[in-house]
Amino acid sequence: MKYWIIIDSWNLMETFTTESLSPHIFYLKRAFGNDLTRYISKDGELFNNLVLYKEEPLSQFAIELDDSLFDKSLLAEYKKGETFLYPKTVYYQKGKVRFRFKNQDSIKAFIAESKIIFEVKTIDKYSSDFFIETDTPKKAPSISGNDSFPFDINEYMLVDNLFNSVKGGIVSYLCGLKTSTSLENQSLILSLTSLKNMIAGLNTVVMMGEENVIDYSQYKISLLKTKNEFLRSPFKSKINLFEVLKHILDEIISLSTLRLEKVAEQKSPSYKLEIERLKKKKAEYEDLLYKLEDSNIGKIKEELNSIKEQEAKMGELEGKKRKFFPKGSHEYERKKELKAQINKYKEENSEYKTAFREYKSIEASLSYSVIGVTQYDATISSLFIRFSDNINDILKLLKLSLVKDSKETDLFPNLSVLKNDIKIEIENASLEEIVLYNIIFHLIVFNSNEKHNVISDSKIVELVERAGKEFGENEISKSEVGNQIMNTLRTFWMYKKQKADSFDIPTDLPLLQAIMSFFIKPRGFDQIDRFMLNRGYQLKKYAYMLWGAIVGYASIPKTLTNIINDNIKEDLLDSYLSSIYKSLENCNI
Repeated sequence: MKYWIIIDSWNLMETFTTESLSPHIFYLKRAFGNDLTRYISKDGELFNNLVLYKEEPLSQFAIELDDSLFDKSLLAEYKKGETFLYPKTVYYQKGKVRFRFKNQDSIKAFIAESKIIFEVKTIDKYSSDFFIETDTPKKAPSISGNDSFPFDINEYMLVDNLFNSVKGGIVSYLCGLKTSTSLENQSLILSLTSLKNMIAGLNTVVMMGEENVIDYSQYKISLLKTKNEFLRSPFKSKINLFEVLKHILDEIISLSTLRLEKVAEQKSPSYKLEIERLKKKKAEYEDLLYKLEDSNIGKIKEELNSIKEQEAKMGELEGKKRKFFPKGSHEYERKKELKAQINKYKEENSEYKTAFREYKSIEASLSYSVIGVTQYDATISSLFIRFSDNINDILKLLKLSLVKDSKETDLFPNLSVLKNDIKIEIENASLEEIVLYNIIFHLIVFNSNEKHNVISDSKIVELVERAGKEFGENEISKSEVGNQIMNTLRTFWMYKKQKADSFDIPTDLPLLQAIMSFFIKPRGFDQIDRFMLNRGYQLKKYAYMLWGAIVGYASIPKTLTNIINDNIKEDLLDSYLSSIYKSLENCNI
């Protein structure tokens, strides 16, 4: 059985940030969703409940939903079995929801508008379920009467807040998993990035430094080490990419050497005398060229300039710089003749040609007369850009090598919803780390009634403090690993409070490294990614999971979720998330 819901364009757009639709009152009270610009239509909607129609209604936009998406025990008959009220959120699932538009243009406009809003992230998932209304007769909606306040609204919104946080963590976990690389790849990426930065530093030394001689051996050695590391990777068949890099570096070294010699020459007293001689010679040639033009083509140039002045005056009358005489007119033809005569003289008169060639040669030499400016600069700059671009191409190749699991069902985190708690089982980590991780995840999820679109330092410090206190009260904190964890949390807390100059993260506790990566870089998944890559930390998925849980699914941008769109089957993810939601509903949390 199908039900229909009436909706407007803006509110429909909002549903693709949360992948759900709620009664209007939820958006005013809940910790996520757009509570500023939602408005209720005059006809066909109520404030406290969703209105479900059994028959397709007459409206600009409408959503068709399968009855399996609803808790049928909560459906309340409203109008002669044709209309029902539903008091809580309905969550979309692929294949169980469709979206009706007036025409194809409205679909195109809707999709185009969604592109500019980062949080609208599920349009691509459901765009194949967009359809155009048919010409079949439709009944105009008419709603009036009792819009009862949902008795269990607080419980419904609590579950929504929990699910928004947990779903944010799950989706971010998957994105972290799908963008993780092997330890070997991670090391190679770091080496390539280091090489890229090193050569960028050489660019500064060559173009801005005061050195007379540069030792290029360190750059050659770094390139050779990175090449050898690449040879041990699965991409060794692409080793020719490093031959290109070597060739570019050789050219950079050759031209940079010539540049340094030129700059040294520019600083010598004899160079300054030579510049003064060239300036004097340039002035002599300028005078000679003027005299030759004046005596041979002076009257021709005067007549040509007269025609150009007439064009300028005509242009002023029409607000233009110049207005040309039309083709075929006397002035147009005469202008062509005069230009041809001038060009003929300049090309055929040997004295003029020789003087002009010498003048241009001196002018080119003087253009590099400023100390530090040489004729090699443009070519050297382009070579540095080519080197950087080629490194970026290799990095892209490596980052396409994503972790692949043999079973799709093994992709999802091992998460259990218990009474008053949520537990995550984690492999390849110490028991102490797992206990700490679950404490932090619990603190985040069970405070999800607050909005965290921007995560403040004070919020992180508070989270560290509460997690440290709760972990410290557990007997496991007294073990050797537990002491390491407590020391890390304590010194980080002191560092954030400006009571310590630094803090250390143990090298043999990978899950703690992921936790600390989140604490240190909580403002975005991209910052966490760069930090963990530079440190050589693994288990990025668990750092992402904490970040996703604290910001909530509604606030996660499409720049992250696009990663999993083509990598995870939609029905498996929908089924997994649905089971989590039902578990949250059924537990007395």
